[in-house]
Amino acid sequence: MFRILTLAVVRRGSLFSSARRGELRGALRDTTPRDTATRDTTTRDTTIRAAEGRAVNEAEAGAAHAGTAQEWRRHWSVVLVGMLGMALGTVHIYSTGVFLAPLEAEFDWSRSQIMFGFTLLTFVGASLAPFVGALIDRCGPRRLALAGILMYCGFLAALSLATANLYSWWGLWMLLALGGLFTKPTMWTAAVSSLFTQGRGLALAVTLCGTGLGSALVPVLSNQLIEHVGWRSSYVALAVICLVLLFPLAYLRFTSAADDARRASSTAAGRVPQPGLGAKQAILSRRFAQLALAAFCITLAIIGLVMNLVPIMSDNGLGRDTAAAIAGAVGVTSIIGRLATGYLLDRLDGNLIGGLVVLAPIVTCLCFIYAPQSVPVALFAVVVLGLALGAELDVVAYLATRHFGLRSFGVVFGCIVSLWSVATGLGPLIASYVYDVSGSYQPALWLFMPLFVVASGLLFTMGRYPEFPPVAVAEPA
Repeated sequence: MFRILTLAVVRRGSLFSSARRGELRGALRDTTPRDTATRDTTTRDTTIRAAEGRAVNEAEAGAAHAGTAQEWRRHWSVVLVGMLGMALGTVHIYSTGVFLAPLEAEFDWSRSQIMFGFTLLTFVGASLAPFVGALIDRCGPRRLALAGILMYCGFLAALSLATANLYSWWGLWMLLALGGLFTKPTMWTAAVSSLFTQGRGLALAVTLCGTGLGSALVPVLSNQLIEHVGWRSSYVALAVICLVLLFPLAYLRFTSAADDARRASSTAAGRVPQPGLGAKQAILSRRFAQLALAAFCITLAIIGLVMNLVPIMSDNGLGRDTAAAIAGAVGVTSIIGRLATGYLLDRLDGNLIGGLVVLAPIVTCLCFIYAPQSVPVALFAVVVLGLALGAELDVVAYLATRHFGLRSFGVVFGCIVSLWSVATGLGPLIASYVYDVSGSYQPALWLFMPLFVVASGLLFTMGRYPEFPPVAVAEPA
């Protein structure tokens, strides 16, 4: 009996197991296609989303490229005028060294007495640059630039009137400083920045290449003029050349977004608002302190190197002619560095580009310290320095527009230019003083390297670009 019951239970379990297995196989047959379809649908959706993302990125890239091309088609002439304006603003800088010998011979002044005129100009420019920046924000750069060109050329020609009275020479340089206030980089970069958005980095780079153009042409032209017509007539000739080349172009083609909008519509205050921070808000911000301090450190160290390149290499054992020839590479490489940096700024993060670029002169310092008598190493060091020199002004101007906007760009950048001017005067002085005390430029090289590191750290930590909402302009009643 027990055996019969056991067989019955076993058979029932077998039947149950067979039925259960059948149900499970059926369920699997029913669910597998649905799961597969779900997976296929998920994969398809993912693929579609990825394709849409690529399409959006391509569309944005295409739109950015189209926007850049359109900006250049419409405003290339403003960039050209800005570049020539930048070259004009360097005439007194790159011609002074050529005029030293004839002035010394005629008036029996020391070279430091002659150069003190340039020092006065530097400090006048540094003290008044923020106020000129405020005028740019209020009135627009066009009218100020036209007046500045006339004033600068007039006072440059007036240097030919110098007499044996040293104070007359210094007074003429202070007048030239007033004209130079309205031909500073702030004037030209404010206009270009207002007209370019997608291609702003490269547009600023081309504009600022005017300094390289001036450094290459002005000394040669000044020397030829002095040899043929004397130093007095040379100042007049330089002024006339600058006036004829620049003023007609500036009158016909130089403008800015604010100037265009002011002509198109009239606001109650006569001022067209731009997006960005107010002057007080920008200047009191942490980012302004970082950018201004970085600009000061970079300029002090890099100008200290550039202005002493020939004596540094000569002190290291290279012939003076060889050192001068190698130093000449700075002008060409600075233009290359400026254009390359401008191109990169339009495509990559400006904080990253700036932070990396300002580290490059450390290589120059190390080359001069550890391979002082090698001509190839010296040439390499100067090339690296020139590339960094070209990027310096471009990076700071670009970051100022991105972090603070255009609303108070004149004041903001004018304050930075003031610190720039002070650093320009201090850098060469510190390097020369260190040499007088120690008999070598190597301590100055060791001093400059930490400044580049500090500037790099400040630029790296500037943070993301803020977004400024567009400012609505009230319609005239």
